[in-house]
Parts: sequence; structure tokens; C-alpha cells
Amino acid sequence: MADRPYDKERLKHLIHYVIWKVGARPGFGATKLYKTAWFSDAKSFVLLGKSITGAQYLRQKYGPIPKYGMQVRSELTEMGYIAQSKDADGHWQFRSLIPPKREWFSAGELEHIDYWADHIANNHTAASISEESHDLGWEIAKMNEVLPFHSVLVSRIREPNERQMEWARRRARELGLP
Repeated sequence: MADRPYDKERLKHLIHYVIWKVGARPGFGATKLYKTAWFSDAKSFVLLGKSITGAQYLRQKYGPIPKYGMQVRSELTEMGYIAQSKDADGHWQFRSLIPPKREWFSAGELEHIDYWADHIANNHTAASISEESHDLGWEIAKMNEVLPFHSVLVSRIREPNERQMEWARRRARELGLP
């Protein structure tokens, strides 16, 4: 499946929108920002047939990051759209200075962005969302290589929990299996 060509303006608007939506929350730094962009783009690619931005994401220590993410953030800062700074611990902090232009995205794209922004901001730390993105699919690429969007379809097979094992035992008995 062919993706849309990279559109730097769409990546800018995606990053600006995410910062406007959840960027000022405590603990929402660069790791969560980039994870929101990654999951929004990759899941849109899989579910809608094309990513939101066409951006390439590189495999990095803390997970996928947009190849031009730092450049885009710098440009948004220069344009007066966002403010970014580091806290005393060296973690990035963001806030939007003006509302984003939502018309850059379809309703379906906004639904994906909103879901991932809220999910990551509300349910994860930077460490826990990094762990979630460091699945088997993340291992497809070597460090600093482009990570394909379809890698989100790959997942590790996990050991069943006790509830799942009890169901399997009960079902095996019902079917007369040893």
C-alpha cells in the first residue's frame, strides 16, 4: 500500500495540534509528543489507508521519532505557534501560543489524533508509552533506520493470564480434549 508523500506542513500542524490539545499537561514532553504523532500516523496508515503526514519515523532509544521532528518544533517556535523549554531535569515542556488550524485534517484523522493524544496524556508515563511502542514491530528497523508504519501490526505473543488459562481449560473439557 502506497502512502501519501511527506508533507512537512501537515507534520507541523499535527505537532502543533497535539501540543495545543495536551502539550501543557505535566509530564507531557518530547517522548509523549512523538509517540502521539507515531501512533496517529501509523494507525491511520493501517486503518485509513494512508498516514496523516507521510513523515518518516526513525527508530530511536525511546521509540519512533519523526525524522524532522526537532526541525518542525523549532520552526513552530520561530513562527510563534508554540513555546518549548526544558525543565530543571532536562525534560521538554510545551505549550501552544495560538489555536491550531484543524481544517488541515479530516474528521477521521482528527479522531485518531484526539484518541492517541488523550490516551497517551491520560494513561501513560513517558516510560510506559515507550514500553508499549518497543514491541516486536519496533525491532524491525535498526537504530536510526526508518520504521515502517505497518510495523504496528506486529506484536509479541504474551503468556495467557490465569483467567485466560481457566477459560482454555474449561473449553478443552467441554470439547472432550485431554
